[in-house]
Amino acid sequence: MGHGSSSRSASSNILSSEELTLVENLFKSMSRSSGSIKREDIFKHWSVHLDDILLQFVVRFLCHEPGKRVSAVNGESFGRLYVYAVRGSSEERTNLIFTGYSDEDQKYEIPTQNFLQYLQATINSYLTLQKNCANAHFNTWSSIGCTVNKRRISMRSRTLCEDLVKYGDTLTFDQVETWFRQAATFKTIQSHVFQCLFLVSQKKGDKNTSARINELNLLPLCRGLENIPHFPSILGLGDVLFLNLSLPHELRNEWRFLFSSQVHGESFSTMLGRITLQGATIIILQDTDDHVFGGFASDNWTLSPNFAGNQSCFLFQLEPQILTFPATGYNSHYQYLNLHQQTMPNGLLMGGQLNYPGLWLDWEYGPGKSSVSCTTFQNYIQLSGKENFTLKHCEVWGVGPVPEVDEEERDSRSVLDQDPTSKVLLELSGKKMHSEGLREKKE
Repeated sequence: MGHGSSSRSASSNILSSEELTLVENLFKSMSRSSGSIKREDIFKHWSVHLDDILLQFVVRFLCHEPGKRVSAVNGESFGRLYVYAVRGSSEERTNLIFTGYSDEDQKYEIPTQNFLQYLQATINSYLTLQKNCANAHFNTWSSIGCTVNKRRISMRSRTLCEDLVKYGDTLTFDQVETWFRQAATFKTIQSHVFQCLFLVSQKKGDKNTSARINELNLLPLCRGLENIPHFPSILGLGDVLFLNLSLPHELRNEWRFLFSSQVHGESFSTMLGRITLQGATIIILQDTDDHVFGGFASDNWTLSPNFAGNQSCFLFQLEPQILTFPATGYNSHYQYLNLHQQTMPNGLLMGGQLNYPGLWLDWEYGPGKSSVSCTTFQNYIQLSGKENFTLKHCEVWGVGPVPEVDEEERDSRSVLDQDPTSKVLLELSGKKMHSEGLREKKE
């Protein structure tokens, strides 16, 4: 169980020359070239950037020396912090937590509650650093009034380590180290926290440093709401962060606002007209029981009696629990959208069977359904408060770039296909689509 030196030298060798210069320059600046940084100066420099709990872990780690109470930080400890937090192995990241837990010489266990607090403090610190760095991606969300929901971040922290919580009130070094081996999402956030921390602590005015900070993006750009400064989203910044980290990498750079029932009205046809042929999407719903849930759809939404999508699709719940349900691979019933059918359901579906959906929105806006079971997604539970629910709020985001529509495909579509809103409005008004059965079938 490593507690220390076995892999320290190997890990330090993977830092780039640029990173080594970064660490050395910051240490020199914070120590005023004295060879050590006073304990109180760490608090002074970093209290504005780090959550109090994470800062205490960091200071205890930096000042740790067996058998002594250290009041100053040397260069080796300072460099080791960057190595462990940014590039560390599972053993080293665990070592950082256990060493930083208390001032006692040896720690073989840590209270589960303290570990949960460390996770929550790290996530909070990431969002604080993005704000302090004036990161362009962060600013696009804060400018529309999207805020940090700390209660949900606390819930998210527990969800991240639910396999550990089952061990009880205390955790061993080996249990935490094993968890870190598969905690890719948290390790990414932790690495970004300390990269940002070391960069933002540099002297201001360095264009290269500013550019490097802006490259450390885990939040997507928010597009399409420039003219709606107080957008009534039910998402917090933490929700955006974790939903984004669940997406395929190529879709994480930007989210495009497509539809909100509070902005565009409670209309299935309006929603359909705004989300079709927009590529991958995230749908977020709130029912009248205040359950918040939704799904990621990997493919274009298009009217069809056939299922679309792939195994990157997932469902999720944000209230009253935070849960994610990835694909099982048992079937390919990921996404379905259909209208004007007498023999098939008319509406939008994600997962399950047509009459037993994971998530269903009826074409008559308002009614929805989330069945008690769904074989399409792992560990699925009913998302809504009631199996047959009533919709209170709906919003849809396009994720990733707008897909290019093939010119041949564009030209082959009828006028009504090019304006799906008009088509749906005609259908909803009861007008028969006389041309529907007369088109040439696509090859």
